[in-house]
Amino acid sequence: MDDAARHLAEAGLASAGVGWAAQLRGPEPPGTVCAYISSGVEPGTGLLLEALVHAGHRVFVPACEADHQLSWAEWTPGVKLGRSALAPVMEPVGPRLAFARLGPVDGILLPALAADPAGVRLGQGGGYYDRFLAALAFPGSPADGAGRAAPTAAVVLEREVFPEGTLPHDSLDQPVGWVVTPGGWSKAGRAPR
Repeated sequence: MDDAARHLAEAGLASAGVGWAAQLRGPEPPGTVCAYISSGVEPGTGLLLEALVHAGHRVFVPACEADHQLSWAEWTPGVKLGRSALAPVMEPVGPRLAFARLGPVDGILLPALAADPAGVRLGQGGGYYDRFLAALAFPGSPADGAGRAAPTAAVVLEREVFPEGTLPHDSLDQPVGWVVTPGGWSKAGRAPR
C-alpha cells in the first residue's frame, strides 16, 4: 500500500471508528473507548485515536504486563510513548489501570490480522487479547467496571475480511461483535453500514 492509499485508509478508519462508537452510545454524550496504537502492517490508528478524542471520548490503549496480561493507559494527542519491554508495540508512559478501573466502557477496538462476518478474529498470536477477551466473557468477571461486557470490534482493512468459516479458530478464541474497516462497520452476521 502506498502512502496515499495508507492515508486514505487511516482517514476512513477514523471516520468509521467514530461512527461505530457514536452508534453504541446513541443519544448519550461520548464516553470511554478502548483502542490501540497500531504497529507494523496493522491499519493505522493515529487518526482514529485523535478523532475519538476530538469527538469527546476518553480513550485508553493497552500496555503489556507480565503473564500476557493487559493494563490500560489513557491516550491523548501528544502523550509520551515508549516501547514495551514485553511486546513489539508502543505504549503511553504513565499510570496504568486494570480494565475494571476504567469505569463504563462503551466499546473496545481490537487489532486483528483478519476477521470474518461471524466475528472470528485472527490475532498476531501473542495471546494478550485472547486472555483479555476470555476474562471479559467469564461469568462474574469485572467486565467494564459497570458490570456489563463492553462491545468488541476487530479493526481490519477490507481485504482482511474473509468469508465466514475460512479463518482458523478454536474454542478458546473469543468472537468479536463487530468488524470495523475504513469503509464502515458491521455487526457480526449483518451487512456493513
